[in-house]
Amino acid sequence: AFVLGGCSERGVLEFAMPDASATTHTIWVSNFRSDVQADSRGAPPRPEAFSFEAIDVSVPATHAPGQIEWPDGSPDARTDFVSIGQRQFKTIDTFATDVTRSDQSQLEETLVFVHGYNTRHAEAVYQVAQFVHDFEIPVPPVLFSWPSAGLTIGYVYDRDSALLARDELEETLVSLTRNGRKVVLVGHSMGSYLIMETLRQIALKGSMDIDRDIDSITLMAPDVDGELFREQAMTIGDLPTPFFIMVAEQDGALRISSLLTGRRPRLGAQTDRTIVGDLPITVVDVSDLAIGGEFNHKIATTSPSAIALLRGLAQQGPPGVAPVGALVVLSQLAR
Repeated sequence: AFVLGGCSERGVLEFAMPDASATTHTIWVSNFRSDVQADSRGAPPRPEAFSFEAIDVSVPATHAPGQIEWPDGSPDARTDFVSIGQRQFKTIDTFATDVTRSDQSQLEETLVFVHGYNTRHAEAVYQVAQFVHDFEIPVPPVLFSWPSAGLTIGYVYDRDSALLARDELEETLVSLTRNGRKVVLVGHSMGSYLIMETLRQIALKGSMDIDRDIDSITLMAPDVDGELFREQAMTIGDLPTPFFIMVAEQDGALRISSLLTGRRPRLGAQTDRTIVGDLPITVVDVSDLAIGGEFNHKIATTSPSAIALLRGLAQQGPPGVAPVGALVVLSQLAR
């Protein structure tokens, strides 16, 4: 299964003409990847620098919550996720300025999403578009796209890539918060590992005030060793609140990760608070909302039941409290 998955064809960004019935979301991308895709020879080369862009993603009116409708044949905005426009930025400063100017919510916040292991660039872009659309995120979304090999057999390569991307994620966060804006930080899987390593680095360097500049953190199915997470958290010091960890006992992808790392328990598969102890963190067990797809590794963003429940809670919450829709009311689901 690992070999077959590593060799299969994967999605790419498809461009098409816009359709009036579709909804367009602009995804800003801090892109730390090379232009070379993985192939039969193995993982692609890692980049020497990172770039900045804004991609307009069209979500079809026929979209089903939790899904990405990939083109099957010629891309069509009426039925598929497609890209309908793209802009490049020469510097990270012009990139951050464009993000700020786009904010129509008056919340002065930016969502930063860090994808996980075995994720190619197009998959990450469309994942953020689906996330923003389904959860009705009102603030500008920024994807930090790091050099995952996009191969099931590339686990160790991806862990090394995550460490190599710390400086670029740090620079992205510093730039986005330079003018008083705050960041809502969301990580999935190995992206959570990259987030914690970067915040630890920031704390040691003092390059930004983490507690002040980061409004909240949500780690979904974090692929992080529990003991390592506690050590990272202790170095960071004052953690931003709210801080959520979304876990599921039956996460098959994290079971495989545990085998690959010497049968060490992964944070995202532990459904009690023992591993976080007295840290100011809310553990959210989404096991009951699993639908069985993708090893139950993306329950919060792919399960229609989870999406509907979280959106319902967000709508019930007090006005002005939900800067990113459902995410800040997850504490109501805590067990």
